[in-house]
Amino acid sequence: MFHFASGSQPTCFHLADWDNELVCYKDLSEDLTCTWLPEPSAPNTVNYTIFLKWDRIPKLFQRNTSLSYITIERKHLYMKRSASVWIAVNYAHDRCVKGKNISVTPSKTGKCLTPSNIKTYQITNKMIIKWDLPATPMSYELRYRERLTKSTQWMLVPVGRNAVNVTILNLNAMSSYTVQLRCTAKDGLHCVCIWSKEILVPHKLMNKPRISYNATTEISRGKRSVLLKWEVTQTDNILGYYVNVERIPNSCRYLPNRILLKDRKVLLNLSLAYYRVNISAYNEAGESPQAMYIVPEFSATDLPGQIHVKHHGSNAIVTWTPEYNPNCFVVDWGTGKEDMYMKIVTTATGNFTLDNIQPYKLYQIMVHASDACECENFTSHEKTFGVTQFYSAEGVPRTGPANVTILNITKHTAFVKWTAIATEDCLGFLQGYRITYTDLSSKNSLAVTLNPPTTSYRLTGLKEKTIYRVQISGFTRAGEGPPTLSQPFSTSKYDKGEFEGFVTGLCFSMMFILVFAPLICSLVLKRLKISCWPSVPSPRNSSALQDMTNWKPVSRSLLQALSDNDTTSLYVIECGSKTPLKTDLFMDGGEESKCKACQSEDPSNNIDRSVKHEEIPEEAVISEEEGIISITVPLSSDYTSVEFSQKALMSMTVKLPARDAHPHLEMELSSKPAQAEHQILFAPQDYLKQSQVVFLPSGPTLMGKVNSN
Repeated sequence: MFHFASGSQPTCFHLADWDNELVCYKDLSEDLTCTWLPEPSAPNTVNYTIFLKWDRIPKLFQRNTSLSYITIERKHLYMKRSASVWIAVNYAHDRCVKGKNISVTPSKTGKCLTPSNIKTYQITNKMIIKWDLPATPMSYELRYRERLTKSTQWMLVPVGRNAVNVTILNLNAMSSYTVQLRCTAKDGLHCVCIWSKEILVPHKLMNKPRISYNATTEISRGKRSVLLKWEVTQTDNILGYYVNVERIPNSCRYLPNRILLKDRKVLLNLSLAYYRVNISAYNEAGESPQAMYIVPEFSATDLPGQIHVKHHGSNAIVTWTPEYNPNCFVVDWGTGKEDMYMKIVTTATGNFTLDNIQPYKLYQIMVHASDACECENFTSHEKTFGVTQFYSAEGVPRTGPANVTILNITKHTAFVKWTAIATEDCLGFLQGYRITYTDLSSKNSLAVTLNPPTTSYRLTGLKEKTIYRVQISGFTRAGEGPPTLSQPFSTSKYDKGEFEGFVTGLCFSMMFILVFAPLICSLVLKRLKISCWPSVPSPRNSSALQDMTNWKPVSRSLLQALSDNDTTSLYVIECGSKTPLKTDLFMDGGEESKCKACQSEDPSNNIDRSVKHEEIPEEAVISEEEGIISITVPLSSDYTSVEFSQKALMSMTVKLPARDAHPHLEMELSSKPAQAEHQILFAPQDYLKQSQVVFLPSGPTLMGKVNSN
């Protein structure tokens, strides 16, 4: 980039990227016209300045303009002098850029003749350009580029001398192109070749519009509105859209109504007859393929009149009673959209005869009222009077439902779905479906009847882990058609999640048993032990004590008189004079406090009642003559169990010598005022029976002596 200065003009920088294609030529009025291309990065409104620097003339000529061309009048020109011409773009803050310079001699800048009547068109991936030759044939050059991509460079195509057309191949069939044509100046030719104006070559619209929205609404009895919207993929150079509305049937044989639109939507008001709508786009290259839309059937439940059909062999007489008397009625009848016929009835009788009616085929009849009876006009005026369907003769369906599928099979249920029997296979008005399912193990079958619109059903009450066979058939007034092929299925043993729930419950139960069973058993055992085997039984409830209200002194003769006596000795325990033995110890009475006083004499009783050998102070006196063993030990007057007494006696037995010479023992208890000891005699080989324990009353001089044989 470089710059230059001229006089008081601001410094302008040369913009190498700006190929402005500056050219100047002289027209018939001797004025000089210069044209150029706008600077690409400049805003939409920008000021251009054209400079002319004449040979040997120091003063610059300049003119300002906001356009991309300018005309300099003859009076400012030096026709035979050469001039250097350039264009500058002025920006804010005294900044400007300039393009390339050209050299011009006004007397030699006449405009060359250009081809006329240029015609272009595109066919798929090739483009053809044609033109008429001027009076003086010359060589030409052609350039082209894609229309949408402005940044695309021009592609030059040389054209031979006297050529009148050129074909460009391998183009994008979905793009439009811009073409320019000019002559080729040679030496000795004093004229300037100027590019022709840009010629648009639109691409042929190859894709049909796509209908993106449709809505049908009833606007009155027998009339409806249809709203359609569409989209196109090739929006370049589309001039508009054609909408053709065609009635089915079209017995008038007139061309469909063509509507020309600029927007991509249309609103139509139609009767309930069948209509076909074709939509296409167009541009200079032609018309695109058509998008076809069939207006769907409209289930009108409230029509002005009723239609009645009577059969007479192969003919059918159609009658109706009009609500009002229009100029004519239009009757449509047939077996489908593509097999419909039309007749305009101008009589007011309200009847019409159809012939050649075939049996087992469904016919539809529509009667429309119209005030315009010409074929070209009644379409926009008609409204539907009534619609009905009929069979001249009905039969049974020729096939059963298709696509029978069994889904969601559980322990006791299964879901069955199917495709409805086609209308052409019903051969009559379908009254319903019959589902038969059979238990293959017991051969028991059950059947269910459903209404025609239903195409699915849930079977219930099935047995678990059982194989069933399902068959479905349709029936009309004429009877039942053939069933579908057998569809076997097997119910499951468990419902979904049932087995998992069972296993989960079992696992939790086992965990509960393992964790809580030992605790529960331990608590139960403790409760049973407390209830049945108390650690310290209550004397009041003990069976070891007898009723002491009527006691008697014990003698040897009394012992011998006992029938169940198998003992050889009797043990009598008596409290001394200071602590006399009282039977009231185990009875209610005021003597209880005295016994407590006896217990209080030995504080160690309340701390430890266990028997230890080293804690028993023994004073044993053995008398050979009397055969009595006398042991003096401290004895607590508190209650002790039999087990405790046996342990105490056994502890003392260990320390006594064996008395083989004295098998019979005698215990003597002496209560002396000065003695606070207990005399205990026992037999090491004998045992103590609860029912034989007797308490004797004590006194100051009481001595009990018992001898056992």
